[in-house]
Amino acid sequence: MELSRATNDIIDGRYRVLRCLGQGSSGTTYAAEVLDTGHAIALKELSLRGLQDWKKIELFEREAGILKTLNHPAIPRYIDAFQVDTADNRWFYLAQDLAEGTSLADWVEAGGRVNEAEARRIAAAVLDVLSYLHGLNPPVIHRDLKPQNIIRRDDGQIYLVDFGAVQTVYRDDQGSTVVGTYGYMAPEQFRGQAVPATDLYGLGATLLFVLTHQSPADLPQARLRLNFRPYLSVSAAFADWLDQLLDPLVEDRFASAQVALAALTQPAPLVPMASLRPRPPAGTRVRVQTSPTELRIAIPPVGLRGETIGLALFGLFWNGFVLFWTFGVVSGGAWWFGLFAIPFWVAGFGMIGGIINNLLAHVTLRIDRHHFSLSRRLLRWTRQQAGNTADLAKVELQTAYTQNDRPVQTITLLEGINQHKFGTPLTAIEKAWLVEEISWFLGQNGGDR
Repeated sequence: MELSRATNDIIDGRYRVLRCLGQGSSGTTYAAEVLDTGHAIALKELSLRGLQDWKKIELFEREAGILKTLNHPAIPRYIDAFQVDTADNRWFYLAQDLAEGTSLADWVEAGGRVNEAEARRIAAAVLDVLSYLHGLNPPVIHRDLKPQNIIRRDDGQIYLVDFGAVQTVYRDDQGSTVVGTYGYMAPEQFRGQAVPATDLYGLGATLLFVLTHQSPADLPQARLRLNFRPYLSVSAAFADWLDQLLDPLVEDRFASAQVALAALTQPAPLVPMASLRPRPPAGTRVRVQTSPTELRIAIPPVGLRGETIGLALFGLFWNGFVLFWTFGVVSGGAWWFGLFAIPFWVAGFGMIGGIINNLLAHVTLRIDRHHFSLSRRLLRWTRQQAGNTADLAKVELQTAYTQNDRPVQTITLLEGINQHKFGTPLTAIEKAWLVEEISWFLGQNGGDR
């Protein structure tokens, strides 16, 4: 196809064409610059003249409308959408920030090699974008995930581009239009249908390409299932993960991008067998409620038992000593020495706060397949921390402080770089039990997050 624009062409008096980035069924994309600022952009162009399928105009306008609403660091920022009329044609344009880098297709063609670790990193980056798109209301489906539409910067940053086939789930045009690229299309796309899991298939096919340097369409199939294992040198766990990503039956793929990401980063369940479900220790006042999709833990104030007694006695001694010392130096006329007691008073008040928390605070942890929340209620004051269940790496016991040369442990939820701690005043048996309960639930639901 002959290009309609040459280098240095001026479009709409605002943009100068630098080079062609690519041509496709949804238009031609150029690298351009804003004349006023020199800012580099990607400028997509669609010509009305000779257009055989009017559906392409609708898709072009839909792409612009959806891009205007998106905000993700791996999706180039929307700038403008406009049209230019000439004597014999009408041109449609879409301007975005330019994603600096090379498409995975060009990178592989230039000799780029991908091992399992790099494939996992690319997959995780794309799944992060898909989690964002599919989590919108309504969910946004890309429908054309392929090596040409994933840009890799030299530092490894990944961008997802070309939303020309994008669809929102709530539209009524499902089943009417076949959109996508052969070899990267999920089987349901051939029926004009698409769901969020459709994008997962496109990602899986893209990963096969960068790993094998072959189009997925050239790999052998059996009942629409790709037989790719003989052509890969990856771990069995990663091959199994790819297999589920590429399952021809949409209901047998991962339920969501978040689920796929969790399975990629946490492939082994913490406690794999339901028979290992922990039992509550006798006499505990902690209440645990579980269902196949939700875990609730309610920890009432523990009162003067467990670690609270030791903390209270030590706090009484500490604050009494600091008070006696401060009173002595101030009454002796050397009041400025009292300033040295400030850090000790801070520690003393911290102990008092810990004792009050142990005596009065109610702690509630709730985890379902998608979200978790940890709340503390002290009288009328409530503090809550929340996040995504897929981000929970594990739960473990960590040392909160040392008392009489003995470490006092606390339950810690690890969420990326964040740590959520609770349950310090419980007995050691109760803490170990709750860690097992949480680990068991996360392990049982690892495939559903």
